[in-house]
Amino acid sequence: MMNKRAYKNMLAVAVVAALSGTTVWAADETSTATTQNSTAAVTAVSAQDQAAQDAITAARGGIEEAQKSDEQEAKRIELDNSSLATTDSAVLTVAKGEGARLEEQQAAGVQTAITTPDARYFSSVTDEQLQPYEGKVMTGFSIEGLPAEVQDEYMALLKSHIGDTLTPAAIKADISALGSSGYLSEINPVITVVPEGVKVAYKVTVNPVVKSVQFEGNTVYSNEMLVNYLNVQPNTVLNTVQVGERIQGINAAYNRDGYILARVNDMAVDQDGVLHISITEGIVEDIVPHGNKKTKDYVILREFNQKKGQPFNKFLVRRSVEKVYNLGYFDDVNVRLLEGSTPDKVVIEIDVLEHKTGTITLGAGYSDSDGFVGIVEVGEDNLRGTGDKIKVHWEFGGTAGYKNYSVSYLRPWIDSKGTSLGLTIFDREDTYTDYNSDGDEISQYVKTQKGINVSLGRQTGEYTRDYVTLETRKDGWKFDEDENSGYNYAEGAGEGSDPAKYGSYTWNNEKYDFKGDNYIENNFGRTNSVSWQKVYDSRDNIYDPKRGKRVSATVQWAGHGLGGDFDYYKFTGEYRNYKAIGNNQVIAFRARLGWAQGDVPYSALYTLGGADTLRGFEDDQFRGKKMYNATLEYRVPIFNKVTGVLFTDMGDAWDAPHVTWYDDDKSFNISVGAGVRISTPIGPIRLDYGVSKDDNKFHFSFGGQF
Repeated sequence: MMNKRAYKNMLAVAVVAALSGTTVWAADETSTATTQNSTAAVTAVSAQDQAAQDAITAARGGIEEAQKSDEQEAKRIELDNSSLATTDSAVLTVAKGEGARLEEQQAAGVQTAITTPDARYFSSVTDEQLQPYEGKVMTGFSIEGLPAEVQDEYMALLKSHIGDTLTPAAIKADISALGSSGYLSEINPVITVVPEGVKVAYKVTVNPVVKSVQFEGNTVYSNEMLVNYLNVQPNTVLNTVQVGERIQGINAAYNRDGYILARVNDMAVDQDGVLHISITEGIVEDIVPHGNKKTKDYVILREFNQKKGQPFNKFLVRRSVEKVYNLGYFDDVNVRLLEGSTPDKVVIEIDVLEHKTGTITLGAGYSDSDGFVGIVEVGEDNLRGTGDKIKVHWEFGGTAGYKNYSVSYLRPWIDSKGTSLGLTIFDREDTYTDYNSDGDEISQYVKTQKGINVSLGRQTGEYTRDYVTLETRKDGWKFDEDENSGYNYAEGAGEGSDPAKYGSYTWNNEKYDFKGDNYIENNFGRTNSVSWQKVYDSRDNIYDPKRGKRVSATVQWAGHGLGGDFDYYKFTGEYRNYKAIGNNQVIAFRARLGWAQGDVPYSALYTLGGADTLRGFEDDQFRGKKMYNATLEYRVPIFNKVTGVLFTDMGDAWDAPHVTWYDDDKSFNISVGAGVRISTPIGPIRLDYGVSKDDNKFHFSFGGQF
């Protein structure tokens, strides 16, 4: 039984009634539960007072409009649906990675503004059936089918009063008002003609008593969770308004958690008093790649977080599209939803536009000093459509007989869990220049690197991946008469020459006794190491990110039982963040910290300066066992495939104990500048012009940006 307090708290609702053409009851006898309201006094208005009457009418109209506005506002409630939280950890992770703090919202109590649902009831009245009584004075009202103790409460809901004239709108307003209680399943007026006019009796049928609740079709939320949320007490009369509010909360929770196709589609009480609530969740029947001519279907499908047999989830699908695009094989990736075999199922079609993933580079050059030099590079990022990557780089020829090659192979999936295995073999010789902290060139020589590394990666979370890398590498200093200049790291202090050993090369080592200090032995040699790296990467596009972040932490352990010439530890952390602003404009930020301990050789020191760090300085101008670096970029599209960049860089590297010529002044270095990024078939091209307090530098490079 409902009390007066319950009715005072009841929300006003709009009514959607099923109107049919059945007969309206009409009788001559007076209804048994007639309640007469006080008759309002009627004051005749003379023609002279018409202006006043018009003013009153206008004022009344304004009041009525205000009442309508209040009723509409009353129909909106703040419904707490935080108690419904998906148990799918992938959805939680992906939603959080999208920037929606889903877990925090739920913990705080997410409130969704919804419209109060319409009460579910039936009425058979039509305007045609009410026309014979239209214009007659209503002299009394009654409600039949209710217990006597609640008669007054329901009578108070009626909008019509004794003395009002009967109109179809007035009768329907009363039906709507009674129906708004949510406790009635059928409401029909019975009109009795009396000498003074008509009496109106509303015959009602009360909703059934609910003994228990059962949900059907739900997989995202448990039955127990939904029953508790619905909060229908056993052995109580069904209230369709209160239940409807909770159902809207369930629908809102599904939408909040990304299940945009899920909804409550039906509810009914059976003869045993069980309230059955049916839910359709939009199950994915199949996922079908389309447009891939080279790439195998499984290469695309293994990147999909959304799986067959699961409810469709926008967070999972959006993340899946990002992962497929980030493979680097496609110019475009889109998703279409198709009808499944039944109305509650869908088919996901993945439309992709492939581009060429293989590259062949042929180059050659000739000079009097070097002779003929050839370059061959062959690469394939999607080998035979399997997703495997291979790259071979080879330089040959030249009077000095330089050899320069590298071979790398990566298999991104060696098992069903996304474990990757990579192998790189390299033997490189490059002309290298040393700069002091002022940017002055002090030495040029041939630097050699030869080694092999094996890397094993494992997916540890939706956005996290761990890598373990084993590497053996030998770094060397090599003399070349045509390339070497400046300091001679193989000799002692002062000026010198040795035609028999160095040809025409002369040097001035000033005060530095490189030979006596064992400079080459301390800085060049074999390094055997094992590295562990953990990466968190939620960027929407790894090639041109607009949002998300990348965080990495790397620990390298060299020597200490692994052999080699050096023993040291090296710790490196990096943070990148991307935020879209305006019309495809992006603010990009990167910060790096590094610290090394132990016998760190020259080849393993941190270096700053150049195209990737401090763009107003020389390449590797700053070096040491300690490092910090930060970069802020503002990126704005200029036209198709061309992006403009404004940037500022800052940082320093210091503490290089074996590099005796390096002035370790722990300075604060900053540069500003501008540049462009051009997307080409062979990869992105970077053009930057950086300005520092001491110099200006132009940088041209291939490859992606941070």
